[in-house]
Amino acid sequence: MKKNALLFALLFAACNTSEEVSTVEIEEPVSGICEYTPAPGQFINSSDAGFPDTPIRTAEEAADYAEQRLGQNLYVSLGGWGGYLVAEFAEPVPNTGGYDLYVIGNHFNGSSEPGIVWVAQKEDGAPGTWYQLRGSEYDNAETLLDYEVTYTAPTEAGGAVAWSDNRGCTGTIDRIGVHPQPSYVPAWVTSLTYRGTRLRDNVYYDEDSGKYIMQPFSWGYADNYSTIDRLGMKNRFRIADAVDERGEAAHLQQIDYIKVQTGVNAKAGNNVGEISTEVCGIGCYRTVTRTE
Repeated sequence: MKKNALLFALLFAACNTSEEVSTVEIEEPVSGICEYTPAPGQFINSSDAGFPDTPIRTAEEAADYAEQRLGQNLYVSLGGWGGYLVAEFAEPVPNTGGYDLYVIGNHFNGSSEPGIVWVAQKEDGAPGTWYQLRGSEYDNAETLLDYEVTYTAPTEAGGAVAWSDNRGCTGTIDRIGVHPQPSYVPAWVTSLTYRGTRLRDNVYYDEDSGKYIMQPFSWGYADNYSTIDRLGMKNRFRIADAVDERGEAAHLQQIDYIKVQTGVNAKAGNNVGEISTEVCGIGCYRTVTRTE
């Protein structure tokens, strides 16, 4: 009788429990910053961007700076074209076919500074092959998939940073009055040659307002005022959009790393300066089961 009474009590408790099991989607920030390699730009070494009084000299110090900034939901500037940031996830992020990743920027209507997003899987404890996430401009005739820029630090204090690309073009990263720090060049970056994809210029001068307008691209880029993938200050991304160097679908099952890289090589007048992608946060979406 005692055993039957105990069994009845257990069955009664199980049938009358108030616990409910539900499946929900959560946002999970990256676990850390592996690399911060910006191109020269007006925010590099600037106290306005949270750079310390003691100049950053090593790649490790730079990654720590970027990680601390993003941990406080503050922006990290990638500088001019080609500058980038690499982050790692605590666990692999699966390819769901839908939106799997997000990047938080500081864009607003009339001010988009699009960044290209890349993903990679872990190989021997580090990123393996990088795959670009196809965006709306990938097949645009003005998009350059094999672009390269080399920056040259000025020989005199207060000078502009010159650049030349692999298409025979040259230009400068100009100094902006509100950013008077001695150098716009990241001292911890050993090579100022950057490679990647260049998007078409998105800047035009609006005569009516007297302002430079940085137009958004349709979808697929960070720090971009998209009407398609933007949710608040987030741009959302699909691992399913990853392509290899031939532009063919990569069919990745999961990824471990994400890279955001400034995609436009242009300037917006003497007051705004170079187009530089800013990142305020990076993360992924995960589906988890909860018991309440």
